[in-house]
Order: sequence, then C-alpha cells, then structure tokens
Amino acid sequence: MEEATALAKAGRWREAAEAFAALSALGESSYDLHVTYGTALMRCNRYEAARDQLEAALRLQPSSLEALNNLAGTNLRLGDPCAAEQACRLILAAHPEDHAAWTNLGLALSHQGRVSEGLDALQQALALAPEDRLIRDNLLLHLNYVATNGADLAHIHFLLCGQLPSSPPKRTDARDSRRIRIGYVSGDFRSHSVSFFMAPIIHAHDRSAFEVFCYSTTHAPDQRTESFRHLADHFIDLSTTTAAEAARHIEKDHIDILVDLGGHTSGNRLDIFALRPAPIQVTYLGYPATTGCPFMDVRLVDSLTDPEGSEPFSSERLVRLPEPFLCYDPHPVCPDVAPLPALDRGFITFGSFNHSSKISEDTLDLWSQVLVDVPDSRLFLKARAFSNAAVRELYVQRFAQRGIAADRLTLAGHTEGAQDHLSAYGKVDIALDTYPYHGTTTTCEALWMGVPVISLVGNLHAARVGLSILSAVDLDGLAVSHAEEYVALAAGLSEDLDQLATLRMNLRGRVARSPLCDRTRFTKGLEQAYREMLQIQF
Repeated sequence: MEEATALAKAGRWREAAEAFAALSALGESSYDLHVTYGTALMRCNRYEAARDQLEAALRLQPSSLEALNNLAGTNLRLGDPCAAEQACRLILAAHPEDHAAWTNLGLALSHQGRVSEGLDALQQALALAPEDRLIRDNLLLHLNYVATNGADLAHIHFLLCGQLPSSPPKRTDARDSRRIRIGYVSGDFRSHSVSFFMAPIIHAHDRSAFEVFCYSTTHAPDQRTESFRHLADHFIDLSTTTAAEAARHIEKDHIDILVDLGGHTSGNRLDIFALRPAPIQVTYLGYPATTGCPFMDVRLVDSLTDPEGSEPFSSERLVRLPEPFLCYDPHPVCPDVAPLPALDRGFITFGSFNHSSKISEDTLDLWSQVLVDVPDSRLFLKARAFSNAAVRELYVQRFAQRGIAADRLTLAGHTEGAQDHLSAYGKVDIALDTYPYHGTTTTCEALWMGVPVISLVGNLHAARVGLSILSAVDLDGLAVSHAEEYVALAAGLSEDLDQLATLRMNLRGRVARSPLCDRTRFTKGLEQAYREMLQIQF
C-alpha cells in the first residue's frame, strides 16, 4: 500500500493504478486504497473503473470531500453532468468554501449548456483560490464559449495571466549548420482531436532541415500515441516529471522553438513554458485565444481567423500562416459517404456533433429559427452529455421555449468507436455550426463525410475558424456574417435536394484535394514561419 500511495503522490498515475490493482486483486479494501486507486484511474482516463472505486470509497466514508469531488469529475467525463452537479451541491451545502466543488460545479453546469451559470461558479472558485492553475484555466477556457468581444476576452486573459511568474527569456545564439530543433508539448498525443491535425505536420516535416521532438504529457497513452512515437525523431514521455525536471530535459535537447499545443485546455503544461526552456516559445492549435502569458512569444493563426487589427487581443506576436492555419488528417478508417438521407426520408435533417458547452443561447436561437423557416425539417444533435436523460430533457425544454416540438429533435449520446461516430453523419443532410465558438474537428469530419457546414462568422478566432476551414475547401459562401443570412442559407440549401446530393457525393474528393488536407503545402508554410522566427529577437 505504501509503494502504491507513493507512486500516486509522485504523479506516476499509470504505475500507481497497476500497483493498486494488484492490491485489490489480493482482496485488500480500505477507504485510502479505493479513493487513491480511483483518483489514479481517473488520471489515466479509465473513468468507469474510477467511478467504481470512488463509489466504494464513499460507502466507507460517505462525507469524503476528496471522493465526492473526484466522483463529480469522473461523472463529467462519463457524460453525466447532472450527477456531477448533484455531488457538488451536496459538498457545498456543508462546505461552501470548497473551491474544488465550485470548480466541478462550474464544469457540470457548462456541460449542460448552462455556461453563464458555470462561469459564475468558476469565478466563485477563483475567488476562494486565486492561485489555483486549474480553476484559472477552466475559467478562461469557458469564457470562449460565450465571448463575442475581443477586447474584453483579452483583458481577462491579461489580467489573470499577465503577471504569472516567468524565467528570463533565453538569448537566441547564432546557430550553426545543424537542423532546426522543434519541440511540440502536448497531453494529446493520443486519440484526441489535436492528433488529427498534428500527425500530418510531424509526418511532413523536412528532416533535412528540421529535427522533431514530441514531448508527451498524457497519462493515458494509446495506439495513437504509439504512432506519434514512430513519426517523431524523438518521443519523450514527460507525464511523470515536474515542470522543473521537464524544463531541464528540454534545455538539454537544445530546442530552438518550443510549441505548446494546449493553451488553457485540460492537461496543459504551461508551467513548463513559464521556466523558458527554449529561446522561442509558441502556442498553437489547441486553444482559440491568447494565453495572456508573458512567457509565450508567438501565436500561430491565419489572416482569416485573426485578420489585421487583431493584434491588441493577443499578448503574443501573431504569426499568420498561409490559410488555413491547420491541416486535417482524416481518421484512417472511415465509412463511405452515405447517400443524402433526405432523398429517402422526404425531409431535411440538420445536425451538429459539437460539445454541449458550445450550444449557446445564440446557437439555440439560430437553430430554432432554421427549424421554423424549414417547417418539415428535423435536428440531430450528438454529444457526450446527451447520453444523460436529464440533459436531453433540459435541451428539449429549451427548444420548446422557442416553439420547437420534441418530435423534431434527436439527441444522441457518445459512441466509442470512430466508425460508429462518423457513420452518424449518414443521418445528417446539412450541418449547423455553433456560435460564438465554432467547431473545428467536427467541421472537418462533417465535410469529410459529405455534409456541408453553415457557419456564422464573428469577430474572435473561435468564431472565425469555420470561415478558415470552409474557405480552404472553396465553400466560403457557407460562412456568413449575419444571423439572417445563416437562416436563409439553411433554408436555401434545403430546397434543391439534387444539388445537395451532388455536393455530398463530391465533397470528400474536394476536401482531399484542398489545402485543408495538403500536408506538404501546409508544413512548408509552417517551416518558413519557424525560419522567420529565428531571425527575430524576442
């Protein structure tokens, strides 16, 4: 037990889980074993097993704050935000100062689409624990779900992160003729949406000029992780290291440009970047706004996501890549594009597979108006949270308040396999993007599966990603600037099923030939940006 507990305290979660599993197999049972074992499993993304252990811990100590909070977090990951909310409110009734419970409550509310209430809870958590990184990151991330004003969003990032401790910048020495060393830091070198945009880059890097280091911080490696291990020149597991240990390792590797792929998203390691292990530090891809951090030098975007004039909204120097700012690598095993479902059904089915937190009040208004203007249409939504009956009922009520009957809605939960997930696009005729936080992976997946996406363009990066992606596949006409145009476009596309069916059957080929999937073109542009960074004194 002591060895397993020591592994957990050291953050060696995979090893700790294995050690606790061995103890459990021998019949050992105690509160400490169940709660720590459950925590280790949760950190390894083994959520169903984690829930079993945490529930066992609560049977022994029903009022345990640690077990209740971790169970709330586990239920969130399992797509049950209502159970998570219930656990948090139970804690806060007795312990209103528990910042972890306020944090989990904020996430539980947000996952139910109650983002404004969730932000209030996260702000309460931050007031109780103003130095807590996890709370700060969650608050900043969730602000993106509702933000429409660039100055306001940037101000909060600068306020919360502008004074974070940071080591002095390293001097960029004159380089010899060796290859440029690029280091990518991510907790998402695994089956995660980020991996579908990073794999083509790492694959296409010019190895005669660049040496690629992948620094993985995931506690839940999988087959996708192994593919990155083979793609990179160097794959280094930093999941169990402290920030100081990781920074020392990166310094010894003499990295020229270190790239963060997480921003303020879950599992980020901005604490490593704060120690400035590389002379140039870049944030890219995983986060749709400035980090606000003084130790981040560059943010990679394009001229559509962050047009000229966006500079005041970023603490980093904006470096614009040739559009689009990302490169998509479709899942290696995809089902064929299905025929247009409306041809058999006789009605149009709109759809969105975006995270429930992105379904804002503005989005609900947009989608409801589309359904009003296309009277016989249906709406198919798919998200992890819709696995929960209470969440489904909540959304049914929201649409009912806007005059949309329940029989026009299909709310589907999470499916494990990529094949099942992608096959669900066979039920959708036209995809509707969320606003103000667009889809990224979901938009690319929909297009690959032959489903056109209508997107409302806003002022911030998160509300302009759809424009960048659609422009890359020569469908920029589907990205519009006004809600009335969004609704009219949805209605217009619905009127010509033959044209929609032709677009559907040709769309995958169009995407495959487009800049969106051209890894060679994209990576050359990225490498040129890296070369130019080395000429700048940050």
